[in-house]
Amino acid sequence: LAVTGSSDVVCDLLGVKGKDILYMGDHIFGDILKSKKRQGWRTFLVVPELARELQVWTEKSELFEELRSLDLFLAELYQHLDSGSSERPDISSIKRRIQKVTHEMDMCYGKMGSLFRCGSRQTLFANQLMRYADLYAASFINFLYYPFSYLFRAPPVLMAHESTVEHTRLDSGEVGTALPPWLAQRSHPDQQVG
Repeated sequence: LAVTGSSDVVCDLLGVKGKDILYMGDHIFGDILKSKKRQGWRTFLVVPELARELQVWTEKSELFEELRSLDLFLAELYQHLDSGSSERPDISSIKRRIQKVTHEMDMCYGKMGSLFRCGSRQTLFANQLMRYADLYAASFINFLYYPFSYLFRAPPVLMAHESTVEHTRLDSGEVGTALPPWLAQRSHPDQQVG
């Protein structure tokens, strides 16, 4: 455990490379970003506010679920429309409900709101945390719940274009022609587009 000093000296004394060290800190730029960029250390950000965030997330799960349902409902309204559609769904009541639920969620966290979310969007802090910290928790004590040999890995996160493709087996002639399900329903190989 090092409190202050040269990161080069620490690596030399221990005979390790940057990736072999897990640096714990509570400041995203002063601790996490600098240690990652300078030495390539793995990083653990201590975020005490996370305990309250998890409490609200658990107690108000119905609000988060409602917001997710409203987003899915909006997506379904537009599912069969394209740039040639003249139909324009009235979404004003859905937008009002999303605003109301978002406000109600934000108020659960107190006057300052959530450190991690504003409605369904992540805050700047949340984005920085996801980008720079390899691990994070409300306290370093959380490590006691894992064996020393545990391999921490981030779950795979799909990009927007990946989440629309079904992973089904394609014939060799279809390579590169996989369409999202909503588009595949409207397109057929023997039809010409445009």
